Amino acid sequence: MSKKFRVYLDSGANIHSKYEQEVDLDDLGITDEEWDEMDGDERNEVMKEIAWERVDWGFEEIN
Repeated sequence: MSKKFRVYLDSGANIHSKYEQEVDLDDLGITDEEWDEMDGDERNEVMKEIAWERVDWGFEEIN
């Protein structure tokens, strides 16, 4: 069994603004050994991608 994580993103806007998802390394195609070899920045990037995948943001210029 691979390591399991709870990944979340909370804008703090209200009680409904938190998105949460549970994933394990198998879901991500990463072995426990590969995870253990990653540094903190690499781990942050992997989890940040999961947290932000459902976020919709952008901007547009208006006149």
